[in-house]
Amino acid sequence: MKKVILFISLSCILFASCGKKEKETLVDPSSGKQITMNVNRFEDIIFAQNQKDYKAYLQSNYEAYKPLFKTTLDNPPYFQMVEDFASDPVLISAYKLVKKRYPNLDWVSNGVTSAFANLLKEYPKTKIPKLYSMMFGPAEFSYSYASRVIAQKDFIAFSIDLYSINILPDYQKYAQFPKYMITILDSAYLVPDIMNTYLRNVTTYNVPLMEENPEASLCDIIVERGKYLYAVKQLLPDCSMSSIFRYTKEQMEWTEKSEYGIWGYIIQNNLLYSNDRTKYMHLITDGPTTKGINGSPSHLGDYIGYKIVEKYMKENKKSLKELLEIKDAKEILSKSGYKPKK
Repeated sequence: MKKVILFISLSCILFASCGKKEKETLVDPSSGKQITMNVNRFEDIIFAQNQKDYKAYLQSNYEAYKPLFKTTLDNPPYFQMVEDFASDPVLISAYKLVKKRYPNLDWVSNGVTSAFANLLKEYPKTKIPKLYSMMFGPAEFSYSYASRVIAQKDFIAFSIDLYSINILPDYQKYAQFPKYMITILDSAYLVPDIMNTYLRNVTTYNVPLMEENPEASLCDIIVERGKYLYAVKQLLPDCSMSSIFRYTKEQMEWTEKSEYGIWGYIIQNNLLYSNDRTKYMHLITDGPTTKGINGSPSHLGDYIGYKIVEKYMKENKKSLKELLEIKDAKEILSKSGYKPKK
């Protein structure tokens, strides 16, 4: 399917998933004022109906939503693309369904605000970014999935239509998504996804990602992922483990009960320090299951990485900032004393 990317040219409901406790108080370091990271709903602007002068209407909102526009609206071909997008009957119908499902996004606002309040305790110089929702629309599904959350220093944007995919699969422009991907795009995973992406792309911007190193071993990647999953759990302490791992409750229970067997599979197949990604890729990718392990959910390596990091933090009492800045996965594994019980 041809990609139609009009905005941001960059590479069950959640209410019970992250608990119901009062959110942490967030004070903006730059102003000293208490704030809430409200969600600015770009999709409401784009799909505003019955505007006498649609271009003038968008222009009046341009500055408030500037990070999400690919270029200026004075560019005729670009404005025409935006107008075509906004007048597409399928997308209009999808927007109405999403809006009906989420008349407000306070649950996202509250979750992210609490997470940033906790993040500032570790990284007090963090600039509070603006928070936006948007409709991603038609694009090749793997690209859409990889781009579902965009995080930069000044803003975070997420595709609310993709986190509504389970009510949209019959729509032509969304029908391409595999069934397993529809499951892992549940709204319960949105806030943890936002924080995981922000930590990787902004908070630890200067820490090279081993995941992007073609020579990285399985140990390098799963411990790195474990660090971020552990950090998300610390920032969102009321969030369920299943929400953080993007598992169903049943999949999470299966994984927790199978920890010893998963570790044994990795060791017995000499995968832990393998640099051949083709041999261990099945342990770190999303899919219907983890190939070679019966009855399993996908990306089981992430869970082992998390447990290694969890054990390391119990044994070494490091701060979250110190943890995220450790580059040596072998050091974390060695000092963790990780050995799952049978």
